Amino acid sequence: MTQTVNGQNQPPHKQGRPGQRQQERFARQARRRRRILIWGSVISALVLIAFGIFGIVKYQQHTDEVNKMKDQQATATASAANATASVVANVTATANAQVTATVVANAMLTATSGSPTPAAGPATPPNVAGDTVKLADGLQYIDVKVGNGPEAKPGTTVYVQYTWLQRNGQKFDSSYDRHGELFPVQNLGQAQVIPGWNEGLVGMKAGGTRRLIIPPALAYGPKGQGPIPPNATLIFDVTAAIVQ
Repeated sequence: MTQTVNGQNQPPHKQGRPGQRQQERFARQARRRRRILIWGSVISALVLIAFGIFGIVKYQQHTDEVNKMKDQQATATASAANATASVVANVTATANAQVTATVVANAMLTATSGSPTPAAGPATPPNVAGDTVKLADGLQYIDVKVGNGPEAKPGTTVYVQYTWLQRNGQKFDSSYDRHGELFPVQNLGQAQVIPGWNEGLVGMKAGGTRRLIIPPALAYGPKGQGPIPPNATLIFDVTAAIVQ
């Protein structure tokens, strides 16, 4: 039956279970926490996957770089080994060619002169016969023997045997003291020798012997060098073995 208050009809009050609203609020909070946990787990998993992929990519890049460096080092080592082997081969070939050239040249000189190559240079300048040619700059030379081979000209290479003496007869050096080793004078006229050699060897022919009398101005001048005293006049007996 509808109750009346002051003669007015009032609707009946809705009856609810005790604590129902609180339970619903707790349920909503629980669902919210579960969603947060689920999303947090998903995000964490995605972050871990991303870091894993990044780590794999970086590791692969590092591995590639290490392998590349190893390949470069191996290539460089192989190139260095090949270059060293080439240099050694060239040096050996040059040394063998020099020895062969020395042997051949000495054999030719022996055949043309009729006497074997001496084992040592003379201790004093031997007496020589021939006309002395005097040049304007003080250089003098005597053609002891005129060769019959190619002529030494500016720019050519001349392989010579020589004995190096001073005016007083003291010997300083001789190629014969080194088993007749040939001395190369390359690019005659501009060669890395004293001016008296650059000038005095021009005109020699292979197989010929020339005595050079070189004044200090065309040798080592007022300073000298090593055992050569200042203002020394030098005497060289030079034999042209090969002219190229």
